[in-house]
Amino acid sequence: MVTVLFCDLVGSTELSGALDVELLRSILLRYYELMERRIAAHGGIVEKFIGDAVMAVFGLTATREDDTRRALDAAVDMLAALGDLNTELERDHRVRLGARIGVHTGEVVTTADPARRQALVSGEVVNIAARLEQAAGPGEILLSAQTCRAAGPALTTADVGPLRLKGVAGRLEAARLIALADPDPETMHRFDVPFVGRERYLSELDLAWRRVVEESDVHVLTLLGEAGIGKSRLVDEWLRRSAGSVDPVGSGRCRAAGTGGSLHALAECIAPLVTEVERQSGSQQAVALLRTGLLLDGTPAPSEDDTCAAVAHVLTVLTGERPVLLVLDDLHWADQPFLGLLDRLVEDLRRLPIMVLCLARPELMDACPSWGTGRANSTTVSVTNLSDADSAVLAAHLVDLTLHDAAATEQIVAQADGNPLYLEQLAAMVQESGGVQELPPNLHALVAARIDRLAETDRTVLRNAAVVGREFDSADLDRLDDDPQTPAGRTAVLRTLTRRGLVKPMRRPFGASAAYCFVNGVTQRVAYEGLTKLRRGELHERYAEYLSHAARPDALIGTHLEMAYRYRSAVGRLDERNSVLRRRAVRHLAVAGAGALGRVDLPWALTLFQRAAELAEPGDPGRPELLQHLGEALLTSGQPGKAREVLRRAVAEADEHSAVGTAAHARLHLAACEHDDATLERTASDALAVFEATGDDLGLARSRLVIAGFCQRRGRHAQALRVLSHALTHSIAAAADRDLANTLGAMGISLWRGPDPAPAAVARCESLLAAHGADRLAVQVTLGFPLTVLHAIQGRAEQAAECLAGTQHAMAALAYGEGAVFRPLLDGVLAALTDRPAQAEDALREALDAARALRAGGLIHTTSLELARVHLAGQDWRQAAALVEDITVADGYPGVQANRYGVLARIRALNGEHAEALRLARGAVLLAHRTDSPADQATTCLDLAYARTALGLPHQARTAILAAQRRYAAKGHLVGVARTKRLLGEPAER
Repeated sequence: MVTVLFCDLVGSTELSGALDVELLRSILLRYYELMERRIAAHGGIVEKFIGDAVMAVFGLTATREDDTRRALDAAVDMLAALGDLNTELERDHRVRLGARIGVHTGEVVTTADPARRQALVSGEVVNIAARLEQAAGPGEILLSAQTCRAAGPALTTADVGPLRLKGVAGRLEAARLIALADPDPETMHRFDVPFVGRERYLSELDLAWRRVVEESDVHVLTLLGEAGIGKSRLVDEWLRRSAGSVDPVGSGRCRAAGTGGSLHALAECIAPLVTEVERQSGSQQAVALLRTGLLLDGTPAPSEDDTCAAVAHVLTVLTGERPVLLVLDDLHWADQPFLGLLDRLVEDLRRLPIMVLCLARPELMDACPSWGTGRANSTTVSVTNLSDADSAVLAAHLVDLTLHDAAATEQIVAQADGNPLYLEQLAAMVQESGGVQELPPNLHALVAARIDRLAETDRTVLRNAAVVGREFDSADLDRLDDDPQTPAGRTAVLRTLTRRGLVKPMRRPFGASAAYCFVNGVTQRVAYEGLTKLRRGELHERYAEYLSHAARPDALIGTHLEMAYRYRSAVGRLDERNSVLRRRAVRHLAVAGAGALGRVDLPWALTLFQRAAELAEPGDPGRPELLQHLGEALLTSGQPGKAREVLRRAVAEADEHSAVGTAAHARLHLAACEHDDATLERTASDALAVFEATGDDLGLARSRLVIAGFCQRRGRHAQALRVLSHALTHSIAAAADRDLANTLGAMGISLWRGPDPAPAAVARCESLLAAHGADRLAVQVTLGFPLTVLHAIQGRAEQAAECLAGTQHAMAALAYGEGAVFRPLLDGVLAALTDRPAQAEDALREALDAARALRAGGLIHTTSLELARVHLAGQDWRQAAALVEDITVADGYPGVQANRYGVLARIRALNGEHAEALRLARGAVLLAHRTDSPADQATTCLDLAYARTALGLPHQARTAILAAQRRYAAKGHLVGVARTKRLLGEPAER
């Protein structure tokens, strides 16, 4: 990341017509020399002169965190210097030069040798900077939005609106620079967010200050921590809490070389203290010396000895009244002369109650390894990252101020790894763009500067590690080095990177290769982005080859092949090698997706299939099967519309390539999308024949599961269980966990609804769960639903609650699209069974809304009828009627028809339509008797009893209730038996 500055003269053509050629040349040479000096003074490089224009780059040979700020300082200085030149030119030649400047920040491609004077930098950043300069008015500096963000808040700008620039796609947000303020840390970071996780460090500060007060001796306390860790905020909070007890305070900030006098920080620190003592007798000489030297320009004039003596005098006078605190921020920028003078000053101040509080990054210890050692009155404290819990608190507050988005909070915490500044900057990026697709420029520059200060070998290792991922080990790095290091050399580099706070070691079993991880996601991203796209592609391809030979996971291999292909494509390497990379990436991603789908890891499966499908091209081997898998994943995750589109393409391409089995699978899933029972049943029968012919166990399991579903809808649960036992065998043979779970869930439904007595059904469900559910969450969910209800109908409340909790816990870990329906549906069914109508209504309403959102017709019918019965229990026939009047049930599904008829009969009875109620109730009983479901039969008998009671036929009603009781008893439905006894006026058993 660099900042490019373009400066061009305004009106030079007119000037050439008014001046002698040699005079004009002389003036322009002075102008060029002046601009180049000002650019160099702020750390920039003049890349080239183009006519009257100067192009400069900041951050080209070495990245500094303040490169953008340096560019803006240079721009302001260039215009100021031009003003001074114009004073001479107007006096001597009666001419003036006008200039305008454009500045833009971003990534560029550079040549390997920055000593060359031409063709150093290329990319869109250069064009945008040049176009901004052309859009500026005389004497103006135009900045892009990226430059404004990278420079930080110490800018005063005027918005010039989106600009349409030649050669730049879309409109560009830009601003005119009005003024630059000193980049005070107080304005660089936010102090309005919660102060969390730093109580230990506040105690360290309290302890050090108490020691100074009690011992009346100088003490140096150094707070070490990476940029943004919160050192300044910590001191600010301590001073706020210590108001009144810590005073006076002098504070100064060290600056990078070339941006002020060598003792500028000490001058800032001493200035307010000098004001306090200058009127006291005996201090005039020391004050005068400081005002004409140190305080004037930050230099030790007239000498270092005199300056130290004068500073010591001021502090001696002040400490005669009370202890003094000196705060020196950014001490890592200090040069050796400053650190030496500070050491000397501390020795001169012995036996004085002064606390010297130094804030620095770990780089201080690289520049001065002996800092803080060998002195009893010196303490160094490392300020570490916030914990995950404290990071979440801070991030939640930052995001709460912006998007109120829990997902964004999680993303920010994962990237920042406990660095408060990173949290703040990433939250601001989320606010601006809704995500963290790219890092804020100032944050990128901050980390890039740290990386750029590494030795070349260390920097290369760090960037190679970024290609591997957030975690890596020494064996990974060996595969990526162009010139592999010795184990000792590699260890030394990793220790250096650890000491610099860029990576950290991870625990590994004894004997395993040393493992490391980046300290946070931001550092990894910046290190990674320091590689060219072509180099990234080469390293990803190299690493993928290693992973492939090591038989590592397909998802990992596919990811690196995909990245290699994309980066090579981005730089125009569209050769056969690139096509091979693409096809290999598709194959590995598809295999990984199929594995994830089989394990019922739906989000991951969907991601893998989508990435593979995006890479796959028509005619690629395996593409029809890939599309079929993608459609299946979309359907299962509750996206039928998208699934339908993908599955149609899968069918067409499978037919084109005579992939009969793939076409049968795709048609089966496509039929499930269409909500047409006749089509689905016919398709399942046709597919069954195909799968039998090809010996496709997975296909046989799926087609038989669909056929069993139609048996269930017809109320033939015993028959369904026979079909499902074959489906279970096939799903086990296919090692397909998801289909195994679906089959077992269907078996559980038939054990619940069918003729098996509840105790036997529970035993069978528990046996299946023990055999297949130990390490399969999906099985725990699908069998847990019917098992919970089976416990509940037997009045086993504790077992039902325990089973419900386990089922919902497992369901939360999965991403079934229908999970949003089943969770509240199960809650509602249990609440209705245990006479909690309000909770039942709320839960069933939630389930119905979710079913409607999925357009799941069968679930809509089931949930509507359950909710209608809850309303009827409260005598609210109108609400019940609104739910079921428009439900249509195809002929041939007697169980569902019986349930609907029974509900309608009770609605008519409550509405006074007694004859119609009786007709519907009798029809419901007849339909239910065509099923083998005791529960359905008992329910319709009770519906008939309600209708007969409404007609004033108590004896006939009693007969119907007794019939229901017998059926409940046959099932072992003790809750139902108790209900019939209450209706008969008999005491219920306890």
